[in-house]
Amino acid sequence: MIDAPLRLGCFVPQGWRAEFPKEMAAGQRWEAAISVARRAEHSGYGAAWVYDHLQAADAEPPSPVFDPLLLLSTVAWSTSSVRIGPMCLAVPLHHLGRLAQQLACLDVVSGGRLEVGLGAGSDAEEARAFGIPVTGLRERIFACGEAAELLRASWAHEHTSFEGRYTVLDHARIYPKPVQRRGPPIWIAGGGEKLTLWQVARHADGCSLFGPPARVAHKLEILAGHCRAAGRRPESVRVAVVLDCLVADTEAEADRLVELHNRHGEDVVSYRRRRLVGTPAGCAQQLQEYLDLGVKEVCCHFPDAVTSDGLEKLAAAVLGPRSVSAPAR
Repeated sequence: MIDAPLRLGCFVPQGWRAEFPKEMAAGQRWEAAISVARRAEHSGYGAAWVYDHLQAADAEPPSPVFDPLLLLSTVAWSTSSVRIGPMCLAVPLHHLGRLAQQLACLDVVSGGRLEVGLGAGSDAEEARAFGIPVTGLRERIFACGEAAELLRASWAHEHTSFEGRYTVLDHARIYPKPVQRRGPPIWIAGGGEKLTLWQVARHADGCSLFGPPARVAHKLEILAGHCRAAGRRPESVRVAVVLDCLVADTEAEADRLVELHNRHGEDVVSYRRRRLVGTPAGCAQQLQEYLDLGVKEVCCHFPDAVTSDGLEKLAAAVLGPRSVSAPAR
């Protein structure tokens, strides 16, 4: 058990990363996804996250991919205490005025449990396939900062007029307003040193990073510099690390899981270095390296969440055993 402030988060399977057995029908997958969220809440996870993608391009046969906001609405209705949110929404895929209203509704439905991650979008070809125009990466990164400003303005004012570089609203009445008095916390995802972390320092409540501890430590130094340049205390930015997690009772079983889920044939040493892989105790020890950097939030993606109890094993090793009754499945 780790004796340090830590909020564990768990990604809810959506189909984009082939998390479901191929023989599962779409309705069964939806029920399995909601079950993962309930299991995470029961095990002590503090947040349930979703991705934002339109298709699983390399899945054969084609995989259903669940809409993040629709899935979150069901997660909100099916849980009672876990925080919920997208980590992260691809800004180019959304009309921001409409999105502001959808997110406010989610905050109401969840009783004020929403957190909002924004990102530039990692797959421009995916957007083009659906007829959504996309700009260059630099423009999309700057759009994230503007999106954060627009969301906050729309949640704070009765009528919202906003004239940005990418979005214009003309006296829009965006209701309901969020339950959270200052609106849901806003994250910006990514570790781009010149642009993304600059946007985080100026517009976001938090940022999400990925990679081994040495890489995260370097990004934290860059972020701190951007914060100081913006007149902001670095510790005022919440930092989360996004990690794939494969947890097994033995190292031999963990090796088997790596073989099963290493879909792109990555070098095994590299695969393990960038993820939490091993026994529950071993994964907790790996996690401690991030906590030693000052990280207090970890967003865990379990490729086998539907078919294994790895999320429960990690929570027990990191947070301690839970004494409440098991949730309905």
